[in-house]
Amino acid sequence: MTSRVSAPDTPADIKLRSLLDGDPLQSFVMVAGAGSGKTTSLVKALDYVVMRHGSRLSARTQQIACITYTEVAAKEIHADVGNSPLVSVSTIHSFLWTLIKPFQKDIATWVHRHIEGAIQKIKEKQEEYTSRTREATVAKDASDLEKLRAQLRLSSEVERYSYGVGSDYAKGLLGHEDIITMVPDLILSSKLLRRIIASKYPYIFVDESQDTFPKVVEALKSVDSQAQGAICLGFFGDPMQNIFQRGVGSISEEPGWQRIDKPENFRSSQKVLGVINQVRSEGDGMVQRSGRPPEKQVAGELFFFVLPADEQRSQRLEHVRAWLTQHSSAGSWAADSANRGEGAKILMIVHRMVAKRMGFEHLYAAFHDSGSKSLKEAFDEGSAWPIRPFDDVILPICEAESVNSPTVIATLRRSGGLFNEETPDLDVRKRLTLARDAVAHVRRAVAEGGPGSVGKVLKLAMTANLIAPDPRLSAYIKPDGQHAEVVLTSETKNALDAFTACDIKELSAYFKYIRQQSPYSTQHGTKGAEFPKVVAVLDDEEGNYNLYSYEKLFGIKELSDNDKRNLSAGRDSVLERTRRLLYVCVSRAVESLAVVVFASDVAGAKLAIENSHITGGEKILTEADLASL
Repeated sequence: MTSRVSAPDTPADIKLRSLLDGDPLQSFVMVAGAGSGKTTSLVKALDYVVMRHGSRLSARTQQIACITYTEVAAKEIHADVGNSPLVSVSTIHSFLWTLIKPFQKDIATWVHRHIEGAIQKIKEKQEEYTSRTREATVAKDASDLEKLRAQLRLSSEVERYSYGVGSDYAKGLLGHEDIITMVPDLILSSKLLRRIIASKYPYIFVDESQDTFPKVVEALKSVDSQAQGAICLGFFGDPMQNIFQRGVGSISEEPGWQRIDKPENFRSSQKVLGVINQVRSEGDGMVQRSGRPPEKQVAGELFFFVLPADEQRSQRLEHVRAWLTQHSSAGSWAADSANRGEGAKILMIVHRMVAKRMGFEHLYAAFHDSGSKSLKEAFDEGSAWPIRPFDDVILPICEAESVNSPTVIATLRRSGGLFNEETPDLDVRKRLTLARDAVAHVRRAVAEGGPGSVGKVLKLAMTANLIAPDPRLSAYIKPDGQHAEVVLTSETKNALDAFTACDIKELSAYFKYIRQQSPYSTQHGTKGAEFPKVVAVLDDEEGNYNLYSYEKLFGIKELSDNDKRNLSAGRDSVLERTRRLLYVCVSRAVESLAVVVFASDVAGAKLAIENSHITGGEKILTEADLASL
């Protein structure tokens, strides 16, 4: 039994258990604040269904579906329930593909319509061209149309579609975006598919529901509606932690559903919890209370700094941490001790601020300034498909002790390249020789580095067949190669142009950051994590990100006319987005929290923050206070 399963029950857990025993089954939304143990409630619910209803489910060859955000989370949850075969835990993409994989004719029909839609969009776009813009785009349009028509022709010959990272319809390959678009559409349009899903999965639980795509939520609700009490659809999440732009946020309860609130916070000290509640008070109003037992209750520490937003930010931040190390009772806040768990985690609003400090600024710009929203988001999450070959194969074989290291061959075997291709005239010995030579070339190129080394190394690895790249990457590097019919958008091509022009050494710094091996992170990157000491850096000017504004949230800066229109229309506004981001940020702290605000008008910012009551009466420190170091 895991610690999650055996954790003491909260009122929310007890309420949920009674609901899981209902007849007919009843669906629900659990709203669980930061540090409440949301995943613990999910695991306890899964375990209870297995214990209580496992025999019935097994006799009917049914399973409990649990949908979560990452592969890592899926493995952890499955292990928590003893890897029970009755529980199917997967990411949303994997779950949707499992549902639709047997329906190959429906997939083929969708692909055909999807390609036709892409062709029609180009034709409609051409009608809007002016004489000035037509000449510059007509050649690319002609090329894209030719590729799409080739896809349409060749896709009709595909016998079976499979799911990978990227799309190549002519080769029968579907990508992540296809799955998340196609499957909800097919569920919503097919009564039969909805009935099959309900029959296979009488219990469907969705973790991190606030980050689930709206169309997926709509599709799952349609399954529940048609089932009429034959399934239990449960959403576990927190709208205040919705910080990904594509997430649905709040899940509305349908008639007959239950809402279960879980307001406990088992993570944070009293002073940190006070800040959490103050931030949330202007959101959905949930007041969190400490879930710690009396003997583990601690006051904790809270510090607020308002400092000038000038060119000395980095130096001032180091000064703050030195001051905290001397005046805090929590020990060292220094950067060099963060990897040993002693220093503070520094949270910033966007990755660009960290990229400057850690040395991957050009890499950041390649994905953020190209215009590709999906690549930008994937880069922030550490899952961008152009980067995967470096993470999975190239950097690991370069970090090995030598070209003869067993880890090199093991990595290449997993990569789907040289050792997995069907080439009868290449025996094992010849493959090993080719692999060693190719790896040696790649290792030298990586060691040399320099501008453009990302593209150079990528071409070397692809030419030697050390990697099996995404079809889009293959189409970019080898336009006349195996995936010649793949259409790259101008935004994707811009990103790849800038990416391949980068120094490969920036990738090492980026991966160190993404893997939490540095003191720095962002609120996005640490969602779900916790740290004993947190320094939250709030800096609108350096963030340069219009989606968020701490100065507007605190009333330091006036709202724009567009902000006011969004607020009056009830649309998601800069205030709500920033409030959610700040909530996620401050709620990462376990014992001690320091908030550092960089502002052009220090006196005005200090007054506005005092009036917001977020400090809980703590003194706001300025540059003059740091002089006491």
